[in-house]
Amino acid sequence: MTRRIIHKTKDQSYPDFQAFLYRLIAAYCIILMLIGIVSDPSIDLIKGMFRIFTSPSNLITDYFEVGSFGSAFLNSGILTMASLLLLWIKKVRLNGPMIAALFTVSGFSFFGKDIFNSVPIFLGVSIYARLVRKPYSQFSLAALFGSTLSPVISYIAFGSNLPWPAGIIIGYLVGIFIGMILPPLSSSFLQFHRGFSLYNVGFTSGIIAMMAASIMRLFGEEIDTPRLIARQYSTEAGIFLCSLSIALLLVGFVVNNRSLKGMKSIIASPGVLVTDFVTEDGLGATLINMGIMGLLMIAFVILLGGTFSGPIVGAVLTVIGFSAFGCHIKNSLPILAGVVFAAFVSPMDTSDPVTLIMSALFGTSLAPIAGYYGILSGIAAGFLHMTLVSNVTYLHGGLNLYNNGFSCGFVAACMVPFLDMMIDIKEDRGNGREGKSMSNRE
Repeated sequence: MTRRIIHKTKDQSYPDFQAFLYRLIAAYCIILMLIGIVSDPSIDLIKGMFRIFTSPSNLITDYFEVGSFGSAFLNSGILTMASLLLLWIKKVRLNGPMIAALFTVSGFSFFGKDIFNSVPIFLGVSIYARLVRKPYSQFSLAALFGSTLSPVISYIAFGSNLPWPAGIIIGYLVGIFIGMILPPLSSSFLQFHRGFSLYNVGFTSGIIAMMAASIMRLFGEEIDTPRLIARQYSTEAGIFLCSLSIALLLVGFVVNNRSLKGMKSIIASPGVLVTDFVTEDGLGATLINMGIMGLLMIAFVILLGGTFSGPIVGAVLTVIGFSAFGCHIKNSLPILAGVVFAAFVSPMDTSDPVTLIMSALFGTSLAPIAGYYGILSGIAAGFLHMTLVSNVTYLHGGLNLYNNGFSCGFVAACMVPFLDMMIDIKEDRGNGREGKSMSNRE
């Protein structure tokens, strides 16, 4: 299996490269916060933030609905900026995986993540780094992606039968413990799907959340899975996503010396973990790819008649982020096609396409299968993902926000050995025919 080797490229030899990238993402965070502040009156903004912080936050909890349009944006800006500052303090170098992590944090801050329920996991990872005497930078990805389990903290604090003070304390202790076990587990589970699911921490977190939900149920706790979705802000959210995608395209084009250099290399990449487009193909080409993928996902949502609720905004932002870390138009389209095909050949109710759209967008975690094994394999991966994802939420009770990442891990683990076997059989037959042909000539 061919894997892309991450190395230092010419772009990153510039002294101010990291400073520029930090400023670029900081500007994005400030824009999010400004949108939040100007969208709601101050008192409504404060009330909305309080409702977000005290929500159980398990899937699907749309912060547009729980809080307000402005408070959801402010929450996203604050948590993403806090994550960025953490990386800056720890002197972490930004690259494709870090961009993916920050955009994922930003996206899921519209439906499940906030400062209150993310801090314990950050602390837990930091404690783990100290215990093993290694730099925090080695585990920063696990910390950022690991905040997918933040609903565990919120649910214990505000969704269980525990009184608030006890719930908050127990929730934080559990969150710190989760942060401590995430880095070694995520490294181990990478071998399960062999890098063909981009949301590796999502799969690991699904296993942890499944255990947490099972323990809660053992002690009589019934975990409700809400479906709070706001549709009244679709136009405003859609305008934001379109503006962001176009801005990424334009900035990328300028950074790339007003050219599309590097795009051919990105599209030719299978995208198998670990594929860092920033270090391989340059920041300019990566930003262009992120902008293109953002516009593609927006068009997909509109084509299926969807609205830009908090979860859909989060899904689009996540795909934009992972377009620096494995996703591109060539390896993502087959996944989208497979998910849609599965939905329309089944008796699934598509009158409300939220589940279908979220499954398709997050299903691009399986893009490496299409990139490495081909279009038909990608369509099959999308099809299998759609059949599985709607049945795994009960296992973790929505306590793992990366529900699709959990499903994709199983799909990749099942498909990759089978596809490798088919390739081996084909090669063996080819070698056999070649040997027979040579024997006849002799």
